[in-house]
Amino acid sequence: MKKYSALVVILYFLFPCASVTYSQDLQSYESTIGKKSLEDYITFLASDETYGRATGGAGNQLAASMIRGEFEKYGLIPFYHQVYTQSFKVNSVIGRNIIAVVQSQYYSDQYIIVSAHYDHLGILGGKIYNGADDNASGVAALLNLARVFSQMRVNKEGPRKNIIFAAFDAKESNMAGSEDFVRKLPISAKDIVCNINIDQLGSIFAPPGADTNYVLILGANKYKDFKRKIDSANKNSSANLDVNYDFYGSSEFAEIFYTSSDQNSFVKKNIPSLLVTSGIHMHTYKPTDDFYFINYPVLTNRTKMLFHLIHQLTLSR
Repeated sequence: MKKYSALVVILYFLFPCASVTYSQDLQSYESTIGKKSLEDYITFLASDETYGRATGGAGNQLAASMIRGEFEKYGLIPFYHQVYTQSFKVNSVIGRNIIAVVQSQYYSDQYIIVSAHYDHLGILGGKIYNGADDNASGVAALLNLARVFSQMRVNKEGPRKNIIFAAFDAKESNMAGSEDFVRKLPISAKDIVCNINIDQLGSIFAPPGADTNYVLILGANKYKDFKRKIDSANKNSSANLDVNYDFYGSSEFAEIFYTSSDQNSFVKKNIPSLLVTSGIHMHTYKPTDDFYFINYPVLTNRTKMLFHLIHQLTLSR
């Protein structure tokens, strides 16, 4: 990653607001998150041409190449010494995490990690498991968030903390990708404010109540002020989501589900972590998990709320 000069660091601490304006009108950025971009990403990632994106397969590598290309197009900085890819071995094949950073506008030694896994099950029994909701939807949200925060930085309107965007491979292989990432972290875990992990964000099949404009967020109850920040982000956005924190009122099921995705790799390192999801449903881990049932208006709302939440986290001390 790029180094800050000593002069910049000194100026930051002497004049922390000098020569930088942080946007008070976030709606212009929020408005750039829309159906078309989300749909384009999901349609590509969940197409038959990516063969279900199994780790080590040609379709998985095609998906990784697309994500890497989008990070580069949006001007994100490679996390690993000028390369976006962190390779690791799992089940005799090579997995690939794609990691990029939007650096803070001025010096900060703190990080927020936004993650989503891009792998899926591949081809089983001759059928392609396209994984549109699991987890092309999460990757689509992640790429939109990366684009928006990168544009904010170009406009000198933030962020105030570094944001790492991590597209993990091999979640379906015991979370091998996120485990490898956390094990080899080149930054201190104490400098990571939060991991926000997005996994299955595109459906409306499992609402906790009557409102299908909802989102489930696990982990917020464990950490001070997280629920307040989420509720504020939801209010400040145009999303107006029904936010559920207790996973249908079952604390036992919530604990089990909370350990089932990549945020658990961070939890084991005592890094505050959230799982943001629309829940499991009748298509999860089935070949019917395809792009045609994704609810793009609600997925758009969820992504907009996440934008406001991440922005709030970059401002907090």
